[in-house]
Amino acid sequence: MNKPYWLMETLNGETITGIALIFLAILFLYASSVNQVWALIRPADFLILAIGGGFLALGIITMKRQKQTVSHA
Repeated sequence: MNKPYWLMETLNGETITGIALIFLAILFLYASSVNQVWALIRPADFLILAIGGGFLALGIITMKRQKQTVSHA
C-alpha cells in the first residue's frame, strides 16, 4: 500500500464509468429542475443514475475480487 500508484492499481474501468454516469445524471436532474424541456426526460435521468450505480457496484465487487487473488507477484 506504500506504492505511489496504489490508486491506479485499485481503480478499474467500471468504477470510473459509474462515477462519471452518476455525476452526469445529477447534472441532468439539476437541469431538469431548472428547464421544462429537460423535465420531459426526467425518467431517462433516473435510468442513467441507476445504470451508473450498477457500474459502480460492479466495479467495487471487481476490486474486492482482485484484492483476494494476486495477479502478479
